[in-house]
Amino acid sequence: MLAIFIGRFQPFHKGHLAAIKWILKREKKIFIVIGSTQESNTKQNPLLFSERKEIIRKTLLTEKIKNFKIYGLRDSPNDVFWAQKILRLTKAKPENIIVFTQNPWTKRCFRKIKVKAKPHPLFFNKLSATKIRNKIIQGKKWTNLVPKSTLKTLKKINIKKRIQSISV
Repeated sequence: MLAIFIGRFQPFHKGHLAAIKWILKREKKIFIVIGSTQESNTKQNPLLFSERKEIIRKTLLTEKIKNFKIYGLRDSPNDVFWAQKILRLTKAKPENIIVFTQNPWTKRCFRKIKVKAKPHPLFFNKLSATKIRNKIIQGKKWTNLVPKSTLKTLKKINIKKRIQSISV
């Protein structure tokens, strides 16, 4: 079976990495779909698609994870179209994939097209990118919540300044 893992990854954090590792203990290969590719430089979506893709790629390779592919997808108001678009993008057959998600909407979209969707565990005390962005806005410690290679890129693009200027 192939695994599909979908997220906005704003930013990619240790919980995402732990979920990917957990999934890969169960499945041979993972397709990571970065959603909301049309969004950037907003409070909820500060990073560009290209930045998110590069951060994830570098982090996984640093962790010696090689059995992955990364895709990007724009949002769609049509649930079925959106889920089918992911299948077309990944060239995956519905009977050969399993979608891992904690998002009820994502689960519902895939169930509408008869694709198996199930939750993965939440790691690091239910860590979320929203919590990280809020910590950055508030000037609180956040750097320990992202993998080292992710942090390196986030510092290079000055994510703190970007998020704080967007949220003003």
